[in-house]
Amino acid sequence: MTGYLALLIFFVIATVIGAAMLIINRLVAPKIPDPMEGYTYECGVPLYDKTSHLSLEQKYYLLGLLLVLFDLEAAFVLPWGAVFKTIAEINPWLIFIEMFIFLFILILGYIYAWKKGALRWQ
Repeated sequence: MTGYLALLIFFVIATVIGAAMLIINRLVAPKIPDPMEGYTYECGVPLYDKTSHLSLEQKYYLLGLLLVLFDLEAAFVLPWGAVFKTIAEINPWLIFIEMFIFLFILILGYIYAWKKGALRWQ
């Protein structure tokens, strides 16, 4: 029971510290808002002239999604292949079918990106 008591004390102390920081911020923070508060940021640099705002093209977002897609595949498939022989003693067909379902979903993402033209760099 002492483990649960320590956990409860930790959550109480964390809640008190969090509430204290919010209250102190409310009391100490300046009351006058900054005139630049509503402006957007691009790469961490404040945008002072709203007419010079350039939006990023869609291909960069699709390229980022592809990077996440294939990183996820590598992060999941490589350890699965390394321990497959050990885990296959339990139920080899279930584990094999689960991996094919996972790869099928990733292939659908790849086909989607291919149809959107994310693999063509112009």
